Amino acid sequence: MITIKDVARTAGVSIATVSRVINDYPHVRPEVRTRVQAAVARLGYAPNKLAASFRTQRSRVAGVFLRQQRTPFSSALAYAIESAMFDAGYRALLCSTNGDPDREEAYVESMIELRAEGVVIRPTGAPTRTARHVKRLKEAGIAVVFADMKPRLPGISAVICDNVSGGYEGLRHLIGLGHRTIGVIAGRQAQAEGVNPGNVGSERVRGMLQAAGDLASGVELVFSGPFEEASVDVGARETAAILDARPDVTAIFGTTDILAIGAMQAAHQRAIRVPGDLSILGYDGIMESGITFPTLSTVRQPIHEMGTLAARTLLSLMRDPNAPAQQVVLENAILTRQSSGPAPVR
Repeated sequence: MITIKDVARTAGVSIATVSRVINDYPHVRPEVRTRVQAAVARLGYAPNKLAASFRTQRSRVAGVFLRQQRTPFSSALAYAIESAMFDAGYRALLCSTNGDPDREEAYVESMIELRAEGVVIRPTGAPTRTARHVKRLKEAGIAVVFADMKPRLPGISAVICDNVSGGYEGLRHLIGLGHRTIGVIAGRQAQAEGVNPGNVGSERVRGMLQAAGDLASGVELVFSGPFEEASVDVGARETAAILDARPDVTAIFGTTDILAIGAMQAAHQRAIRVPGDLSILGYDGIMESGITFPTLSTVRQPIHEMGTLAARTLLSLMRDPNAPAQQVVLENAILTRQSSGPAPVR
């Protein structure tokens, strides 16, 4: 195993000089720097970054905790965070918690062992456990920023979207098209109004309920059965169940684009015209929503901006741990495409 001593001996310099060259310190004569770099290349020396982090207290590593990485939303968010961290000279370690607080805790301990400088967290649905995990990270000197969802914790920075407003404006779009009996595909936690503060699905549903009461008379929301994980198959199954129970439904609002794409699949299987017989609206604005047939109308979140700002907020806190917490709330926008249209006359 090649060591820094071998490099110093080959280059004819001290170990300290080799260290200064490897860490790109100034005040090294150009000819000495060239000689050391040539020795490193010839010997194939690879510096021990972990050992260096213990000496310098700078690992240049950050963690990104996501519920899962296989969904288009999570992938887009992770890409934005990782890109911004990489551009700033950091390496982002992506960790899937699967919504499991025990798994989140295991990753917390890993971040401490690796001497990570910061963590972006899309928290699990266990706010009490998450609060303990955040406390543990901060005690270890690791900066923390929440993305997409923020539990009620004081003094913690967060970059989120206004999901209540998004749900409200999504329903405004459908009501403006004349729809009055609207199916809503929402999971178990999203339908547990008031029980899950900070849960994005619950906030979206709260916005829909407010809009139903504010914007027109006779608006009825027909909710799907509860479920745990959003998927295309779940969206198709729940849409079929809604249409079987309530044939008078003229629009479906999915709390994610994935669920809405499933709704579109169910409509195609029944030869239901979209949007002639049934309008469908999604939520997120993932890339896949633009390649469905017809293209999916959606409440578009600025996912890339959210991830980039979460990374920049984390970088700011890592540079100045005493900086005040920042709360960034981004707005959504209705992206009108082909899947939503006027309510049919029946």
